[in-house]
Amino acid sequence: MFAMKAARSLRAGVFAVLAVATSFVSTAKADPEILMRAAHSGAVTSTGQKAFEFLDKELRDKTAGRIGLEIFPASQLGGERELIENIQLGNVDLIFVSSAPLASFSPQFFAFDIPFLFKDRTQAYSVLDGPIGQELLASLDGVGIKGLTYWENGFRQLTNSKKEIRTPDQLSGMKMRTMENEVHIAAWRAEGANPAPLAFNELFTALQQGTFDAQEGPINLFYDMKFNEVQKFISKTNHIYSPWPVLGNPDKLASLSAEDSAIFDQAIKDATAYQRALAKTADDKAEAAMTEVKFTTLTSEELQAFKDRAAPIADLVRKKAGKELVDRLLTETAK
Repeated sequence: MFAMKAARSLRAGVFAVLAVATSFVSTAKADPEILMRAAHSGAVTSTGQKAFEFLDKELRDKTAGRIGLEIFPASQLGGERELIENIQLGNVDLIFVSSAPLASFSPQFFAFDIPFLFKDRTQAYSVLDGPIGQELLASLDGVGIKGLTYWENGFRQLTNSKKEIRTPDQLSGMKMRTMENEVHIAAWRAEGANPAPLAFNELFTALQQGTFDAQEGPINLFYDMKFNEVQKFISKTNHIYSPWPVLGNPDKLASLSAEDSAIFDQAIKDATAYQRALAKTADDKAEAAMTEVKFTTLTSEELQAFKDRAAPIADLVRKKAGKELVDRLLTETAK
């Protein structure tokens, strides 16, 4: 009898320990009270992904774990256009995307597609964080999107699988992928290429299969997406500075308490500084890693030839984004 009581007591003790352990594990792995779905089309190695991870940690730390992110990278929830639509529908709470596809939702964003607009990133930050950049973010309020800030995608470069390119004439006959943006298409047609739009999440396969000879984008993104496996030539044109607007679902953000909203705003600000710091060195690190790729630095005369071909695009952008906005922007960047 004593043995049976002892056994029952032992089993009860074991069950109690297991119950405590299970409770601890459950608590440790519990989702935050407010879980935000964050998504993007970049690679898991991208500076944007790292910024989302930073934001997640900041929110959890500052709210004792009550707020956090669930991150879906690499187009798991769709390409950039689908992600913007999912923000509107409330299927996603936070995203960052290229500014070019965003112009289909707010035409003012076409203004950032003027070729050779920004001289350097310092000038770009000044405009994006200043009245013009904030005005463009506010323009999204009317289409069910909350514009939060700008992260950095980087200066875009011309890449191809065929040959070194130093002049626009060498683009003749080349099939070139562009973003889903009519200004980008018009610009590369003016340069002499044969451009066509394609969703970013389909691009690697298209380059691999030879559907396109050329594409354009930041060096760090080129490396993160492993485009160096199928493209071996990069011409440093710096033709467009490409920001990553960070966007939120208005209803989700409005549901935060005043205290949580203040914490979120500061965390976004800190994540922006963190991401931009990473972006400043990302291109150099990517270039150093891609020893099999030929990088071409254009002379000032060669670069001017690209600028001259693209000059008329500013008039197209005036029609799309508004003359007053574009003229203000050109005046600001001419300083």
